[in-house]
Amino acid sequence: MFRRRAAWAAIGTVALLLTGTPAANAVEGEAPDVRWASSVSDDLGTLAVGISSDSAITGITAHIVSAATQQEVAVVEYDAFGLVSGTPDNGVWHTKQPLDLPDLGTYDVRLEATDADGDRTVDNSAGSLAYYVAAVFEDVRTDRTEVDTDNRQVRVDGTLKGRWPATRELKPLADHPVDLDVDYWTENTVRTDAEGRFSGTVTVNDAVPIQAVYRHVSEHPYVLYGESSSVRIGVRQVATRWTVQAPAEAGTIDFGQEVALTATLERETPQGWVPFAGQSGGVLYESSSGGQFASVGYFTTGEDGKVSFTHTPWETGSFRVSSRSDDPFIAPASVNSAQITVLRASVFTSFSATRTQDRSVHVEGAMDFPDGWTPATIPVHIQYSRDGKQWTDLLTAEATWSGSGHAFSADIAGARRGYFRAHFEGTESFRAATSEAVKASR
Repeated sequence: MFRRRAAWAAIGTVALLLTGTPAANAVEGEAPDVRWASSVSDDLGTLAVGISSDSAITGITAHIVSAATQQEVAVVEYDAFGLVSGTPDNGVWHTKQPLDLPDLGTYDVRLEATDADGDRTVDNSAGSLAYYVAAVFEDVRTDRTEVDTDNRQVRVDGTLKGRWPATRELKPLADHPVDLDVDYWTENTVRTDAEGRFSGTVTVNDAVPIQAVYRHVSEHPYVLYGESSSVRIGVRQVATRWTVQAPAEAGTIDFGQEVALTATLERETPQGWVPFAGQSGGVLYESSSGGQFASVGYFTTGEDGKVSFTHTPWETGSFRVSSRSDDPFIAPASVNSAQITVLRASVFTSFSATRTQDRSVHVEGAMDFPDGWTPATIPVHIQYSRDGKQWTDLLTAEATWSGSGHAFSADIAGARRGYFRAHFEGTESFRAATSEAVKASR
């Protein structure tokens, strides 16, 4: 139970008695430690106290004093408290029912605590009670969960109520301001009607949360902050797409050859796809082997939505055209062109065939790769033809670096009369090459 008092005078007397000299038969021990006193955060009319001692707490008396007038307004006795956590010698007690105080506001809590050993403590500044109305939002909703580039207005409706500390009763808060926040910034402030209802419109320019918030204002000093759950608003983007006009299909070029790129950006409309002007982006050339790319250039599309570039690829790959708008209502788009195969040159710089005394033929020669790269292995096929028109592979020799070129040689036993030549098969990166056809000399 708790009882009200008009003045604090009696408390001074009690405090003096409690803090006076212990009786001769008192048991020596540690006095209770009043750690804190406060309102329960989600139930502001309930008083919570934290106390510990070397024996069980057997007495709690809380004096509730107006912070404004310093007048005592209520006394809460031990039987009004219940242990909610911890143990009797180290725990937290809540009042079993909310306190019924005469006015809203802030109250100081002066606490007396007694333990089973008879030790007592008086703490005249144990804490404070925030005896306020808590703002509570109900049924906050929006008229849409998605916006698009032409429809960015969202209406927010709901009800603002207050939870009274003495009874926990929810009552409508009439004529109170409610902030409508978009992405945690206030975009509109509306006021509640007599039933606490509110309605307002905000502009949404991105995929963001919307929330109704009550912030403390001087005109309603005893209503505390409250906020609704967030409503996530999505964005329906305008679809865009790229079409590559050139290179229109896969092709093969020599190393060092320039390639032209032309592509068009379009946006979807109710009338179909149309050129999309004024959009920014960039072009890369990406190696098909992965990991490597080169910047070709940056662009802003013209009225026809087109972009054009020239580039000299260093190896097989494709162009990648990408656009991305600062406007969240415009979808990004990208596309890869057809693959461009880049082949490096390979040439035979020499080849000869000489008939030896044992009637075999000795062939030798050299290759060069003038574009700077060299195959990991260089297989050279030695070929024979009786008439210089139809050719047959005789054997394969590997060309290796000799200091001045990639040399190879081989001996052909029992070689017949006719023509000889060397041939290098093309690879994914190098063109094929064939030497001059020669007759074996003596």
